[in-house]
Amino acid sequence: MRIATWNLLHCRDVRTGRVDLGAVADAIAALDVDAVAVQEIDRELSRSGGHDQLSVLADKLGWHGVFAPALLGEPVRSWDALPDDGADPGGPAYGIGLLSPHPLHDVARLALPGGAAQRRTPAGVDRPPAWDREPRVAVRARLELPGGREVVLTGTHLTYVTWRAVRQLHRALSWAAAGGPAAVLAGDLNLPHRALRAALRGTGWRPTAPAGPTYPAWRPRMQLDHLLARGAHLDDVRVAHRGPSDHLAVTARVNMSGNQPPVSASEHP
Repeated sequence: MRIATWNLLHCRDVRTGRVDLGAVADAIAALDVDAVAVQEIDRELSRSGGHDQLSVLADKLGWHGVFAPALLGEPVRSWDALPDDGADPGGPAYGIGLLSPHPLHDVARLALPGGAAQRRTPAGVDRPPAWDREPRVAVRARLELPGGREVVLTGTHLTYVTWRAVRQLHRALSWAAAGGPAAVLAGDLNLPHRALRAALRGTGWRPTAPAGPTYPAWRPRMQLDHLLARGAHLDDVRVAHRGPSDHLAVTARVNMSGNQPPVSASEHP
């Protein structure tokens, strides 16, 4: 089983400046994985042509897909959080998703700590403030694969404010672990590998070996995109070739044999 994570930059191809869902679908297919957690996905937003991007990608791939809105409205102008009950009212939204050629069961969404209920910016201001109060979420689903294998996959996209990202990560990990004995968390965690290993101490979760830098795609300098496992281990980790986004995708093989390798001294924070 192979799983990937990829921040898609609302399917905007940084090489051409155009939103190109076809190019993104082709790039996902080329990853040759059983599931991919995607971040920065639009639904019915004017900047990306009004498409429900997750649904379009699922249709082009012939896969199953689920979208989890992080906020309602325009992510660079104004937004509202989802209702307290977490119900998705539909309409323009921005968030994350899961895609897989296999059915996605028991889908659930979790609001992570730290997001403001809403934000309003003056006309013409297209960048969020440096302190980042953007709502962040996680989405979880159970995958059943041929041969009776099963894994719970959680996708997320954390804030770039480091101390808040660690808090969000711990909440997401606790929730992801409750989904089943073999669990993988994948996403743009906005944490370099050393900081991530420190944050994982005592959690029972293991990262992959350093995969290599994933951001920015045209001259990668740091790895912000990660896959973590509990009740399994991840090997054969790879950074994909440059694609449409400003991030590079990361893939890894999920080994659920139960024979996890020992933690080497270099893996200790």
